[in-house]
Amino acid sequence: MLTIAINGITGRMGQQICHQIKQHSNLYRLSSVHDIQASSSDYVINNLTAQLAEVVIDFSTPLASLAILKRCVELKLPLVIGTTGFTQEQMEQIHQAAKVIPLLFSPNMSLSVTVLSKICHLVAKSLPHAEVEIIESHHRYKKDAPSGTALRLGESVASARGVDLAKVASWSRDRVSEDIRPSEQIGFSVVRGGDIVGRHQVEFILDGEILSLNSDITNRASFAQGALQASLFLIQQSVGLYNMEDVLQLHL
Repeated sequence: MLTIAINGITGRMGQQICHQIKQHSNLYRLSSVHDIQASSSDYVINNLTAQLAEVVIDFSTPLASLAILKRCVELKLPLVIGTTGFTQEQMEQIHQAAKVIPLLFSPNMSLSVTVLSKICHLVAKSLPHAEVEIIESHHRYKKDAPSGTALRLGESVASARGVDLAKVASWSRDRVSEDIRPSEQIGFSVVRGGDIVGRHQVEFILDGEILSLNSDITNRASFAQGALQASLFLIQQSVGLYNMEDVLQLHL
């Protein structure tokens, strides 16, 4: 039985993970919960110990994630991070921590989105001249835009083509533009409204045809189940940085 600590317990994902742990009490046990919401990175986490937990799952905010990350490094505890919205500097802290502990970072724990990302990589290689547009939709409370998942999909396409996403991404378009769309551009569109859990569409557009790949998450339970599966995977691993493709063994 895997003993799990959760950071971000009052959030939607924290609650869903707790529910899934109760539903699968033969596999998992909840050791402790944390809900760090302070506005600085100077956190003290006293009740997280290596004796209480075998792995920590974090769905919170970037600053709260970095606080639990620091504690996990001190205790040499494996950590699963599903938080999004990190800056490049904050991501560097995650990479450094992965030199000390097993760490799995994924902006989307959905198994179907993980497969979608791999498929996008393969399609981008097969259709190198296709113009790519990524449309993502989330609920009205979603703060970061584009979503971490949309960025991940864009990175899958960019890496397949050997380019830097930051150099080819188009985050917005003015109402009037006299320029022709660059063929290498990867466009992003954002929708926010209602209670949409997560919808992502990647379109590969050629003259006369469009290949559209979609993932539509209808329940947060899929994210929670993915996070728990990631935890089972991570406790078997050595020090390093992992993602959901590692969990599903999708690397070719």
